[in-house]
Amino acid sequence: MHYEILGSGSDGNAIIVEKILLLDCGISYTKLRQYLKHIKLVFISHCHKDHLLPSTISKIAYNHPTIKFVVGSEDLVKRLVECGIRTNKIIVLPKCKWFDMGAVKVKLEPLVHDVENHCLKFEINKKKGIYATDTASIEHITAKSYDLYLVESNYVTELLEKHTQECKNNNDGENKLYYLNRTKNTHLSSEACSTFLLENMGDNSIYERIHKSSFNYEEVD
Repeated sequence: MHYEILGSGSDGNAIIVEKILLLDCGISYTKLRQYLKHIKLVFISHCHKDHLLPSTISKIAYNHPTIKFVVGSEDLVKRLVECGIRTNKIIVLPKCKWFDMGAVKVKLEPLVHDVENHCLKFEINKKKGIYATDTASIEHITAKSYDLYLVESNYVTELLEKHTQECKNNNDGENKLYYLNRTKNTHLSSEACSTFLLENMGDNSIYERIHKSSFNYEEVD
């Protein structure tokens, strides 16, 4: 299953699968423009701007009005409509059921974040994949022997704890400590990601660890 990562992390998220499925839309329209002529379906996981960039959505609404959007909440419908997407191009899917969208079959399952968030399971040409990011836990998700795993591996627990303790010892300020505590409560550790992959991947599965923190991911000495 072919995929291309155009952005992954707090600076903006967008991954294209088999040219027709766009997973999140948190990067500039300029970076996306050449791909949009093939895109059939856009999945928006949640409302944060690194996953839903209003300026990009507005340009898609104007220049590519036939593209459909899949979401898991009415709040996302409201945000997309505010950006100019027509309501008949937005599909709110119930959780935990497969739906045939034509070229793509999709299934939403809830994740654990500080806003409503969902992962997407998808099937294209009889091959299955899963996209899961911005979640404190993935233990409740099962995806056995899928072809493609796009799963968050945001931080190394030991390194995050080290930075948190250093922040407390040095009195670095409430903002930095808030960021470190929020990371632990809203994002997936490298260890949890590895456990999920080991429990679910098959012999021929492909995986890509996404949404790595530049601050909390490097190896610990």
